[in-house]
Amino acid sequence: MFNYTTLKNIIGKDVALSQPMIDAINKWKKMLVGNADWCGDIVESLKLEEGICREFADSVLVEMEAKILNNDNMDAVLQKSLSDMNEKLQTGLALGAMVLRPLGPDKAEYVAADKFIPISFDDSGTPNDTKYLDAACYDIVTGAFDYNSVLRRVVTQLTNSGLRQIDYSSGRANRVDVAVRRAVMSAVSQITGKISEYNAQKLGTEYFEVEWHAGARPTHAVWQGRVWSKEQLYSVCGLGTVTGLLGVNCYHTYHPFFPGISQRNWSDEWLDAKNREESEPKEFNGKRYTLYEAKQRQRHMETAMRAQREKVKLLQAGSADQDEVILHKAKYQGQLNEYSRFCRKMSLTEERERIYLDMMGKIATNNKSQNSIFHPEMVKNASKDVAQYKRYKEVLGDSVGSLAKFGQVKYNDSEQWEKLQSKFFAYLEINKKDWSEEFKSKSKQAYNRFREQGEELSVHALSRLPRLNKPGYEVIHEEDVLDLIKTMPNYSEGEEKMIWFSPSKQLVVIKNKNSGDIVSIVRRKNKKEEWTDAGL
Repeated sequence: MFNYTTLKNIIGKDVALSQPMIDAINKWKKMLVGNADWCGDIVESLKLEEGICREFADSVLVEMEAKILNNDNMDAVLQKSLSDMNEKLQTGLALGAMVLRPLGPDKAEYVAADKFIPISFDDSGTPNDTKYLDAACYDIVTGAFDYNSVLRRVVTQLTNSGLRQIDYSSGRANRVDVAVRRAVMSAVSQITGKISEYNAQKLGTEYFEVEWHAGARPTHAVWQGRVWSKEQLYSVCGLGTVTGLLGVNCYHTYHPFFPGISQRNWSDEWLDAKNREESEPKEFNGKRYTLYEAKQRQRHMETAMRAQREKVKLLQAGSADQDEVILHKAKYQGQLNEYSRFCRKMSLTEERERIYLDMMGKIATNNKSQNSIFHPEMVKNASKDVAQYKRYKEVLGDSVGSLAKFGQVKYNDSEQWEKLQSKFFAYLEINKKDWSEEFKSKSKQAYNRFREQGEELSVHALSRLPRLNKPGYEVIHEEDVLDLIKTMPNYSEGEEKMIWFSPSKQLVVIKNKNSGDIVSIVRRKNKKEEWTDAGL
């Protein structure tokens, strides 16, 4: 827990906690985890404190019933929170206090004494103004846990609760991992800034050196690494604004500087040279990136991979088709490979801990044979191709085959792919017709029979087949149509129509010259005047 003066500076007002009480809470916390002041190389903790707190918690909760009357919503939140109360109560008992803090319509959290700060009390001794220390920020600032460990913990807690996206009042939405990183990083930076300002005030200086880091956004590169007065932190560096120093996604911090005594970490000459160096673009896959642009692309790739990992896990949880799972795994593996190539080309350090925030374990395909099932273009377009496959299967049924077979046809056999597309669109058009289900089924069967003979029928031609036999005409069958078009066409009409006419059977078959599809089948006793000899 921070000391009294640090808490007062961070919160911006006096706090109702004495330094001896803060010291006691910190001491109790160390005792709970077996790290009391008297423990060391010789003396080892038996962790009796933990056992005592656990026994007390068990005794209190074994037959406990709790309910909030006259407020069903709040009672539902309480009942949900009671499910993990035992462990939280142990911490509360060890540190001397605990509060149940509502977080919204259906969530609450337990906050132990080291994370909530009473500002004032009423006459009965009840706190009437309380501030809370964010557990994630506190753990990072105090050094109890490293940055990435805290982020993994928070993201896991939120996703385990079923949360996948954070919606902001502005209408913008972000995935949980993106929102958590931004919120924690911004809060930690702001706390660090408050502490730096407090230290500068105590040490009697109004100057600060802003830290430098590689790949800063252009608007930050002009002031990073330099020394500024407190007033200039606001007027030049934009402190307190969303896009300025300590704003959203800003990695910079600043520390007290004493002109004439302190030595700068980065000279103006070095900074100017670095800015020129970082503005020189490098090329990858036909695109050129400055260092800042490359780091932005790197962040985008990491976000895309986290989304892909989540997609694979959701597919597995939903018992999706195994081919679909393998395809999306292969896409993730491809993303990882491209990420590595990009970082090498741009001279960036891979930051895979950002990818693995979800704690989901291994996601990529297990071997090269799994990757080889699918064409590289299908791996690249996985979501689009899976959606297309599902549409084709919905229309064509199991005849479309497996997802892997679908991909092999689409990307490796252009002739079969063209036929599959023709069948899909024919079936789709039949489905849209205001026909009986029986007639639709017979039309599809006829379509398939003609395809087996190498002929494509338009839906219009299919609609004519059942109506070919009518009074006054010789009875004919599908075989008569097929036999006729095996001969040479004897007429044409316009630039696009080839015509087979059998006066004896009074049958006309019309094909499109360009596509070769049968577009119409009719009965006719005489040739039309506009027909001309085929001249073949």
